[in-house]
Amino acid sequence: MQIRFLTTLWALAVGMALAEEPEVQVEKHRYESDISKLRSIVIHSLYSQKDIFLRELLSNSQDALEKLRLTSLSEGSYLNLDEWKGNITIEARKSGNGGQLIVRDTGIGMSKSELAKNLGTIAKSGTSEFLNKADNSSSAGIDGSNLIGQFGLGFYSTFLVSPSVKVSSIPPATADNPKPVQYTFESNASGDEFTVYADPRGNTLLEQGPCGTEVVLDIEDGSGNEWVLDNKKLEELVEKHSQFSSKFPIYLRKTVADDEAATDGENAHSEGWVKLNKKQPLWMKNPKSVSEQEYRDFYAALDPTADAKTAGWTHWKGDSGSGVSFRAMMYIPDKLPEDFWNKGPGVFRNIKLMVKRVFLTDDLGEDYLPRWLSFLKIVVDADDLPLNVSRETLQNNKFLRQLKRILVRKAIDMFTRISKDEPEKWEKIQKTIGNAIRIGMVESDGKDRVKLAGLLRFASTRGESVSLEDYIENRRDGQKQIYFLAGVGESAESLARSPLIEKPVARGYEVLLLNAPADETVMAQLGSYRYVIRSRMSSQRKLKHMLYRGLKLQDVAKAGFKYGDEDDDAKEKAELEMQKKAFGPLIEWLKKEFRGPISDVVLTNRLVKSPCAIVADNHGWSANMQKLMMANAREDDPMLPMMKQMPKILEINPRSPLIEGLLERVHDLPQSDDVDEDEDSDSAAVSDDERELVETVQVLLDTAMIRSGFMVSDTNTYFDRVESLLRRSLGVSQSAKTRTDGVKPAPPVAQDTLPDAEAAAAATANMGDMSGGVGFEMGPDGPQFMDWQDLKSKVSTEKPGGDQSQLEDLVEEAVSHDEL
Repeated sequence: MQIRFLTTLWALAVGMALAEEPEVQVEKHRYESDISKLRSIVIHSLYSQKDIFLRELLSNSQDALEKLRLTSLSEGSYLNLDEWKGNITIEARKSGNGGQLIVRDTGIGMSKSELAKNLGTIAKSGTSEFLNKADNSSSAGIDGSNLIGQFGLGFYSTFLVSPSVKVSSIPPATADNPKPVQYTFESNASGDEFTVYADPRGNTLLEQGPCGTEVVLDIEDGSGNEWVLDNKKLEELVEKHSQFSSKFPIYLRKTVADDEAATDGENAHSEGWVKLNKKQPLWMKNPKSVSEQEYRDFYAALDPTADAKTAGWTHWKGDSGSGVSFRAMMYIPDKLPEDFWNKGPGVFRNIKLMVKRVFLTDDLGEDYLPRWLSFLKIVVDADDLPLNVSRETLQNNKFLRQLKRILVRKAIDMFTRISKDEPEKWEKIQKTIGNAIRIGMVESDGKDRVKLAGLLRFASTRGESVSLEDYIENRRDGQKQIYFLAGVGESAESLARSPLIEKPVARGYEVLLLNAPADETVMAQLGSYRYVIRSRMSSQRKLKHMLYRGLKLQDVAKAGFKYGDEDDDAKEKAELEMQKKAFGPLIEWLKKEFRGPISDVVLTNRLVKSPCAIVADNHGWSANMQKLMMANAREDDPMLPMMKQMPKILEINPRSPLIEGLLERVHDLPQSDDVDEDEDSDSAAVSDDERELVETVQVLLDTAMIRSGFMVSDTNTYFDRVESLLRRSLGVSQSAKTRTDGVKPAPPVAQDTLPDAEAAAAATANMGDMSGGVGFEMGPDGPQFMDWQDLKSKVSTEKPGGDQSQLEDLVEEAVSHDEL
């Protein structure tokens, strides 16, 4: 009886408890449109990457936090916000290979009605039209990206990775609603309805703050989405998309063992919160409030390269002119990537485009930024852009076209500012990016070309680093030309010893010494470096009435060189006229004997000590350009023979004793009417003398050709002529032959069989590894050659007991190695 009584009492108690607990009321709602079809479009059409879902959830949380902050300041009707701290948390709960991903925030939260309205009726109007456009876009020729952005579908990206989603939320307390209740919205990817009900757990979100929202994604085992629960992957996604999106901290729950600071083995499995967005969006600050160290630290975070440093930067806020304002930062790296000149366009994705601090893309197309500026690191954060729903694919809009030009202009302005305000700093920078700027000059239009020209620095006969502005300031009175001499690969000291600039340097004129591959092309593209004087007329006609005072860029290796004061010295002018008459016979004889390779012979005023020099025609190729063109020509190129035989101009120095001697020899040559046809012996003697003179002058011309930077057409013939000249000088007979009787003949043809290539390679591999190759090691500046004793020591150390033949084989390989 007692047991039955106790049982009855227990049943009554349970019944009373159940009667006191209110039954959870679940409200079911049907979507007002074909949400299944809409979700199919979201999942299969609008999003190309599943991992976008986390960016969308974090952006929603950021919006909720920011809305609470602003409304609390403007309205002030919320209660219990005195100790409110905005934050976002991410937690991955694993259960086997599946589990749940939970994203929480302490933002403004939503009431029961707001959950149903904001998440359940997102396709409330225009849905049919939207779906019809989506269905007919292919047949009607409509770009699918234009259908994007018509609804706030970011929340539905969660169905990319989860079949069902729960959203629990609680709004802040107000005077009208001092005790808000936490409600849950629940839906799945395939259903046509959703439910809203009071959360049976109670107001659990109040444990974090006075309000907030929680999104729970179910990750199924075997779905292929298990990566969603990987903390390292979650960190990477936040780092990529959302590290700057929120002013509020984003935390990830993980084990202390994953934290670099964890050193206590006993706590290796305890859980903790790690802040993910430690980096601040520096571009959002006022440039005047940012320190130099902050800029440098931010660049180190922006560039993943080890020991990345920046050489300069610019930071600005702008407007595109089409109604889109933006903030941007642009960095110059202290060194170019090692493969910068080897990779094609579009490889370096150095422009990070964001909208309201949310990363969108770093791929704006391979032609978006000019190749020569692709080394820059750029962050652009636009306040608003016409985007698709997933924020992944930008439409081809006016802002992006304007931004391209803005970035180029800002880069040039940044270079110009540094060159003027910090010349020593620019000197180092231009050594790094100078060749890129040269390429930019070739590719840019007129205005940019002149600006870039002012950034370049050249060696000259006056100094090691000279700008065109410096050259113009130091020009001589009456000088109308900028003199330069180009020679790829030659040192400035070597170019300064060229006979082509003897007299200009002796007179005190400055000559630019160019040894970069693109320098001569740059000068040709620049055409003339102009002063620009704007007229005082109205701005409407200002461009039409610009006046130019130009200085012609003159290659001293070409015809057309002038000092500018030739007509000022009557004595020198008269002397030149007398010399032209006096040396007329020599000039005519040279033109007759060497027509073909020599197009003209003139007296020059550019030489001091040298007897003669070879220059190119004003419209021809200089020696430097000819070398560049021939180096890039194919063997079957029909232009190749013409390149080798392009006519040159011979300039002779009338003050040279050698030229005076040639004039005397030409005077001594008998004229054609002085020779008696019956005197065959005398005629033969005169012919021999003239042939000897022609051969002597040919050696002089070939030598002048080499000294002027050109290549002789046949080096063997040239050295044969030099040998003949030396024989006459030493009194050695021209017919004397070199003895060849001591040449040992080669042995008979080999009869033994060599191992095949694979066997030989295997044998070589067994000899051990010698870093960089035999006889040298690769260093930062190229191959570093080993000392002979070090080589022998290395061989004996790596292969003890190695015989002498092995050492000889290694030496032979070292001598014949292609890289040496």
